[in-house]
Amino acid sequence: MNKYMNISIAFVVSSFLAINFYLLFGEKSVIPKSVYVKTFERMTLGDFREEMSKEALISPEETYTVYAGSEDEVESWVVSEGDAVNVGDELALLNTERVDSEQELLLAKHNSLLQQETDVKSMLADLMTAQSGAESTNSSAVDRQENVTEVDGETTIKLGLGINFEIDVTQEGSYAQAIAAVEQQLSEINQSIVVTAAELAQNPARPALVSPVEGIVSNVTRNGSKLAVDILSPEKLAVTYAKDNEWQDIEEGDSVLLQGNGLDEAKEGYVLSVSEIPVKENEVSEAYKTLDADKATNPLAYYEVQMITENELQSVPYGNNINAVIVTNEAKDAVSLKEEWLRRSEEELGKATIINGSGKAVEVTVTTPFVSNTRAVVTEGLTLGQIVVPSSRLSYYEEPTSVFLPMPSYMPKKAEWRSYSWKDYLEYILVK
Repeated sequence: MNKYMNISIAFVVSSFLAINFYLLFGEKSVIPKSVYVKTFERMTLGDFREEMSKEALISPEETYTVYAGSEDEVESWVVSEGDAVNVGDELALLNTERVDSEQELLLAKHNSLLQQETDVKSMLADLMTAQSGAESTNSSAVDRQENVTEVDGETTIKLGLGINFEIDVTQEGSYAQAIAAVEQQLSEINQSIVVTAAELAQNPARPALVSPVEGIVSNVTRNGSKLAVDILSPEKLAVTYAKDNEWQDIEEGDSVLLQGNGLDEAKEGYVLSVSEIPVKENEVSEAYKTLDADKATNPLAYYEVQMITENELQSVPYGNNINAVIVTNEAKDAVSLKEEWLRRSEEELGKATIINGSGKAVEVTVTTPFVSNTRAVVTEGLTLGQIVVPSSRLSYYEEPTSVFLPMPSYMPKKAEWRSYSWKDYLEYILVK
C-alpha cells in the first residue's frame, strides 16, 4: 500500500513540476521572467586622463643666421660662441672696400623699409576700421581697395611690399588673425630698420656686420667661402620627438607638464606644433636618441614636437634635459565602465547595457574616446547613478529583459559583535 502511495505522490509532484515548467518556460509562455545578474556597477563621476612621458631638451624658439660674405670681406670677428648680443651690436669688423661698394645699396634698402613701414601701418589702420565695421554689420568689405581682390566671395588682402604676404579675411575672427599677422610683419620691418640705421650710422673708418636680432651666439663660421654667425633666440621651448605612431596620439594644444633640473617647480604648458616631416639629423635629435631608451622601429619615424609654457624657461640652459608629460586624452566629470562590458560598434562608439527605471536591461549607445587602466571612459550615453551590467551576461535574452540583483548584505566584524552585550541583543529581540 505504501509503495503505491509513494509512486502516486511522486507522479503527482513530477506532473505538477512539469506543468509549471512548461507554463513558465514554454514558447507560448506569458509569465514574466527575470534574470539574476550578480555583477553590476553604479556609475560615479571622475576625472580621467591618458599621459605620455617623454624625454625633452631645451631649444631656442628660433635660430637666426647672419651671413658675412667671404674671408676677404671680414677683417676680424668681434663675437665668439656664447656671447649675448642685442639688435645693432657688432658681430665682425669689415673691410672698408665693402662699405664703399654697398653704402648706396644700404641707403636704398633703408628707405625701402621706411616706405614698407608706412604702407603696413596704413594697412593695419584699414584692417582695424574694417573689423569695427564687421562687428556692427557682419560685413567683410575693406575700405581700402588697393591690393584687395575677391575670389569666390572671399576677400583676400595682398600687401604688395615685396615680402609675399597675404591675408584671407572672411569673417570677424579672421580680421583678428589678419591684424595679428600685420602687427608681426610691422615688428619685423621695425627690427630691420633698426639694423640698417645702425649700419648707416657706423664710422666709415670702422665698418661692421651688426646683429639683426637679440640672442646668444651659438656658432661662428670663420673659414670657408661663406662666413656666418648663428644666433639663438632668447625665447626657449622644449623639444621632444614622437616615435613611430606616437604622432597619432599627440595633437597641437595638448596639455604638457615640464619638470626637471633647472626648473624650481613643474611648469604647465601645451604642445605648440607636431611636425609631419621626419626630423633631419641634428644635435638635438641625436641627443634625444641617446637619452631615449626605446628606439623607433622605423629609424626615420622621428617627428619633432615643440612644447611651450607661459612660465618662461629662461633659467634653463640650451640643451638641458627635462621630463615632459603630455596629456594625450582627458575627460572631466565623466563615467567609466570595464572595457569588456562594452560592445564596440566603432572606434569611439559602443553599446552598454543598463537597467532602466522599470528594472529592465536595455542597450544604450555610448561615446568612449579612450580607455584608461582597462576602463572605457564614457563622455556621452551614461549618467551619474545609472546601473550598468555586463552585456555578455544578457546577450542570449530578448530585450528588454527584467533583471534582479543580489540583495545588499553586510557581515559585522568581530570587533562589532563584541561591542554589544547580551542586554543589547535582548532589547532588540523583545522591544524592536
